[in-house]
Amino acid sequence: MSYALQEKLQHSLYYTIHQNTISNVPETASIYIQEQTGTFLTSAVGQSLAYDQRDNKNNPTKGYFLSVSQEVAGLGGDDKYLKHEVKGSYYIPVAPKWTMTVLGSAGYIFGFNQDIRITNRFFLGGDSLRGFENAGVGPRDTSTLDALGGNEYYAGTAELKFPIGLPEELGVSGAVFSDAGSLWHSDDTGPTVFDKNALRLSAGTGILWSSPFGPIRIYYAYPIMKQPEDRTQAINFSFGTRF
Repeated sequence: MSYALQEKLQHSLYYTIHQNTISNVPETASIYIQEQTGTFLTSAVGQSLAYDQRDNKNNPTKGYFLSVSQEVAGLGGDDKYLKHEVKGSYYIPVAPKWTMTVLGSAGYIFGFNQDIRITNRFFLGGDSLRGFENAGVGPRDTSTLDALGGNEYYAGTAELKFPIGLPEELGVSGAVFSDAGSLWHSDDTGPTVFDKNALRLSAGTGILWSSPFGPIRIYYAYPIMKQPEDRTQAINFSFGTRF
């Protein structure tokens, strides 16, 4: 349920119930994933507050967006946790058809007298941290290289979008960017668990197409700062706005 508090300010309330099953885990997988096999029910209620001052939701060139959300689980079910997340974006027109974008997000989840299951943790990489695979950053079992997810994260982006000389009606532009972020604090602990709050940094360039189906983006990114346990990925393809 969503309703407008003001013209640009939206408040949302929701209830969700879902069942997750972890099964058929191979013996070669991380012991920390094997230990979580089973079926679990999550019952949660949440709310979000969003202020949207962008000139266009799909292809913004000026304005900003802010959102804060909380979710609490424990109204029945097997999981009991509280999750906070904040996101923001700012768009600055620096010249005709040139836009500077600054994005940031952070999240924190903790359990009420229980560990956070892997299905409820945060994961970082791919579209959220280009230059790294999906779930390529953060706590990992070094003996199997399986990602374990984390309970805390932050991520940020600075990106400059510019025309590349093609006809404007094609909706194709170029971009250069830098991403930064980190993910840490897994409830899984042991001698083979890598879990370190270390900054990751990447930079790259990309092609953006405002297609009739929504924004399509292809990026090439290079990790400048990384950990030996991270999994990198040079090419990133995404569909839609980041948030």
